[in-house]
Amino acid sequence: MELSHILPQKTLIIVFAVIIFYFVFISFTGIYFSRFSSNINDFFFSGQRFSWWLPAFSMVATGIGSYSYLKYSEQGFSTGMSSTMVYMNEWFVLPVFVFAWLPVLYYNRIKSVPEYFERRFNRTARYVAVILILAYIFYYISYNLYTIGLALDGLFGFSPIYTVPIVTFILGFYVTFGGQTAVILTDLFQGLMLYLAGFLVVGFGIYALGGIEEFWSYLPLSHRLPFASLNADPYFNSVGVFWGDALVGSAAFLFMNQGILMRFLSIRSVKQARITALFNVLVCLPLSALTVGVAGWIAKSIITKQESIGSALSGYEALSVTDTYSVFINVAFEVLKQQELLLGLVIAALLAALMSTVDTLINASAAIGVYDIYKPLIRPNENEKHYLRVARGASALVIGISLLLVIWFFRQKGTLMSIHYKGIMTIIPPVVITVFIALFWRRFDALSAILAMVVGGATTVLTGIFPEPVLWLRAFFMGAESGDPIYFRAVFGSILTGVIGVTACLTRPLWSKKDHVETPGLTADTLDKAMSFFKGGAPNLEPGQQVKKLKLSLDSKLNKEEIGLSQKVCDLLKAKRGDQIYVSDNRWWLGGIRSGHFVLKDIYDDGDDKLLLFISEEGVKRAYMLLDRKVFLEKII
Repeated sequence: MELSHILPQKTLIIVFAVIIFYFVFISFTGIYFSRFSSNINDFFFSGQRFSWWLPAFSMVATGIGSYSYLKYSEQGFSTGMSSTMVYMNEWFVLPVFVFAWLPVLYYNRIKSVPEYFERRFNRTARYVAVILILAYIFYYISYNLYTIGLALDGLFGFSPIYTVPIVTFILGFYVTFGGQTAVILTDLFQGLMLYLAGFLVVGFGIYALGGIEEFWSYLPLSHRLPFASLNADPYFNSVGVFWGDALVGSAAFLFMNQGILMRFLSIRSVKQARITALFNVLVCLPLSALTVGVAGWIAKSIITKQESIGSALSGYEALSVTDTYSVFINVAFEVLKQQELLLGLVIAALLAALMSTVDTLINASAAIGVYDIYKPLIRPNENEKHYLRVARGASALVIGISLLLVIWFFRQKGTLMSIHYKGIMTIIPPVVITVFIALFWRRFDALSAILAMVVGGATTVLTGIFPEPVLWLRAFFMGAESGDPIYFRAVFGSILTGVIGVTACLTRPLWSKKDHVETPGLTADTLDKAMSFFKGGAPNLEPGQQVKKLKLSLDSKLNKEEIGLSQKVCDLLKAKRGDQIYVSDNRWWLGGIRSGHFVLKDIYDDGDDKLLLFISEEGVKRAYMLLDRKVFLEKII
């Protein structure tokens, strides 16, 4: 169903005007915030300066990709409320993430998962992980670009041959120049747009049906259930979603998705990052599940009512769903076609979804290219400006490779869900399971990790040709139904990787004391050493309070990473010399854009009971702060 087939010319003009304004606004927003990326740390991690809420809301747009409206509306139309299952699973692995994986990465200043593998094991392990993680990211990017083509074809009838490269160029434009800060700020706006679009379609859809009672009464009983059939449907069932997505897919999202990890590593402290993780799981993901899936429920209820009354709904044309992946588009057009501006906003939000996940992953893969390939292997001793140029070039290269991979997706058959999981569930297990074992078992050594990833990964890939082991496992877990075991390939790979890694480690000689001290701070039981590494000394964990509305005073004796405080401020913060202090513009709504971390160098005790902060002019510039604006302080560690 194309816009030109169902909308009058005046409505089309308004819709296109909204879309063009949106694209221009997003592009210029991204370019504007490129001014906050003066070095490689800013480009990829925004200087680790943001407050919790900014990455939290921007992750909405990362979690809702170009495939989400299409895939989950399609699933909602087929199975109803169980379409929310895949957005509600992160709580299974959340405790391990917030109390082990996140602090290990943050306190050790680790920039990527492959870097963790080198520091925990050796360089060979790092580059095995690089191959697997880049395969995961490129698959995700190309899948998103593929669904961009499907969506724009459904919206406008434009061939993907033209639309995919054009949209990808727009994405690459602001990501290449703006980096992580541009991605987070544009995704913050896009996340709000996504929620607005989803709930507009829900609200007007329920209105078209005649109210909530009508919507609910015409929704089939099977679609009102929160879980899909236990195991009857081989392509979408509760058992499969649990084993394949809850325990494997959710782990991948938090443990090996470089784009998501970079969001958490852009936050100003581990405490704030933990708040982000909790907010994401408890608030954002449930809202996202409703945003992308409810259109399918609305479509099912409308079609059921049409069949019951024998005609279209009063005031509307008959709704039909020929291609299930276009459910969201069909419902939005039908219930909003008399509301030109709102329809334009919804279509612009759909385009935001098309862009929002891809920009994060482009930035993530460029980070791996710089930190894990270029910097350690090609030019290890260059300055920050050189690496910043390489980072932008790496973003452009990622875009080109991903565009080529889109060709493979257009040759695939099956539902969007099955195409998605066909690749993702094969790539995930070797890395995720190896990370889990490495975090909690210090004896786990390099050779065991490499064998687990290589043999486990290769064997899992081969199950695409020889599926018998996966079919046996599937029968063991859920009965011998026929069909493509898309979820259980991940379970098989996880079990195999774990067995190989543990067996290889147990059959090697017991570790020595020297081995014991090679990985301090890189396991869950050595976080105290990680905190000491992060600070460069013993951590100060005595709780203090924030100090607000301080004026900046210049002191040329301090370097750009140091500050001085009066004794009164130190007493409030419970801070000592050498502690790490976070200094931020006092305007909370900036979210930490103008802020930075500093080392407490000097404490001024002249007997005057004043709140004083001293900083160098270079320090002000480094943190993008303004001398005429007051700041607040917080002790980090």
